[in-house]
Amino acid sequence: MQHISDVVSQAVGANRPPRTPNQPDPEQFRAAAGVINRLFADLQALFPAWRQSYPGQADLAAAKRSWTRALVESGVTTEEQLQWGLRRARRSNSPFWPSVGQFIQWCQPDPESLGLPSPEDAYREACAMAHPAADHSRWSHPAVRVAAREISSHDLCTLPATETRRLFIRAYEIAVRRVADGEDLSAEIPRGLPEQPAPRPADPETARRHLNRMRQLLRA
Repeated sequence: MQHISDVVSQAVGANRPPRTPNQPDPEQFRAAAGVINRLFADLQALFPAWRQSYPGQADLAAAKRSWTRALVESGVTTEEQLQWGLRRARRSNSPFWPSVGQFIQWCQPDPESLGLPSPEDAYREACAMAHPAADHSRWSHPAVRVAAREISSHDLCTLPATETRRLFIRAYEIAVRRVADGEDLSAEIPRGLPEQPAPRPADPETARRHLNRMRQLLRA
């Protein structure tokens, strides 16, 4: 599998301007289509009741286009992310095809697989470490310490558990993603959700041409 964000985002008309003057060549489109086709082949093997979701070839082709758009828009564009999703899919007990939203969730890093404590264990550790007498040299992983730092010991000790748990879990999820991506853990984690920048619309004619080409490549 290849990194597909640049090629596929243009092919499905994602929220970025088209490349100029050099547009992706047919080989790049074919490679991007191959990523989706292989992903779907793996999922079909894992979920034997997939025909209930896609009874015909037209349904399957439409799903590939829809999933391509959703994956790109969610930032799931690398082989490593897709392999995370497939590993989690293998643990599913259901024979039925997952929604694209479910698969995108599966593509998020799994703390335990990275050698990190689960979110609940990490939260309990953070609460214990908030005590003044705690030994702060014994954190199980820097990601837990970084997430706890963003909440502060004072808040962990004084705010309601429902509030501190919500704040910690969110900070820990970001820290875990940084570990998975090999990023610096020392950067500050924002408490509030960042504002999303306004999307820049692609040139309609170029996006339409790329989308038509991708539709042809994704025909099953």
